[in-house]
Amino acid sequence: MLEKAKTREAAEAILLVLVAVAFIMVFGYFSMIFAFVLSFIEWDYLSPMQFVGLENYAKVLEDLMKGFGGVFFFQAPFYTGVRNILVYTAIVVPAQTFLAVILATLANQKLKGATFYKLVYFLPGTTSAVIVSLIFIWLFMKQGFFNWAIQLVVPGFAPDWLNNPSYLIPAMALVAIWGTSGHFTISYLAALQSIPRELYEAASMDGAGRIRKFWYITLPMLKPMTVFVLVMGIIGALQMFDLAYVMAGTSGGPGGSGYTITLDIWRDAFIRLRPGVAAAKSFALFAMVFGLTYILRKKYGVFR
Repeated sequence: MLEKAKTREAAEAILLVLVAVAFIMVFGYFSMIFAFVLSFIEWDYLSPMQFVGLENYAKVLEDLMKGFGGVFFFQAPFYTGVRNILVYTAIVVPAQTFLAVILATLANQKLKGATFYKLVYFLPGTTSAVIVSLIFIWLFMKQGFFNWAIQLVVPGFAPDWLNNPSYLIPAMALVAIWGTSGHFTISYLAALQSIPRELYEAASMDGAGRIRKFWYITLPMLKPMTVFVLVMGIIGALQMFDLAYVMAGTSGGPGGSGYTITLDIWRDAFIRLRPGVAAAKSFALFAMVFGLTYILRKKYGVFR
């Protein structure tokens, strides 16, 4: 009976593992391989597939060259998406990292109600980005809460966040910072709690204050986690789609000011019916993500 129970348990374990492996193979590796093959094919979902070699990648390169030449948004949408997402990433990643460090440091203090504050920090990370975007659209209205609060400090300053090309990307960045900082706060909190207390005790004996402890002990010990947070932040920011889709719309907002790479890929795949070009742009995005994260990890020499 014992051997039968062990055999049944092993069979159940293998079955559960096979289900997970099947999902990974179909929606992971197969999708990736199919997208790579598709990037060399011209297809509109109805006509037979036609092999075109590097023509789809040439279209991506041509789009970029037009953008560098100052061509209008609708003639160089991929370039517009690259430009906008780099600005968005430059705002979001440093801000969310800095805020996560501060929040984690505060949450790591032995204060009354610290557990409740940890929950509050993390809660935005568990909320649907679409729901959050819809709420923030209301907050960013011309007569919304944000402009009301800003005018308490700067009277007369009430930008039209979602319809002014200069403010759309900052508005989306604010939503992303609010929604992602809590998630990274938990990561930093775990890293803070793994720092040996003896280091702080030795520093106290040498007369170091809180600021010097934070600068010379906490920050250096958080370096691996900081690189991890930066890498994950860059990956998430470059692939941002939901905020742009909801807050900027499928056309990318006024003048394409909220247009992103993933929104352009989506439009190529489902609006322009050019899945081959969309696949080529997807691998161009992959090259960007891989290149930036590799440089960051190589520079700081972690995760080797």
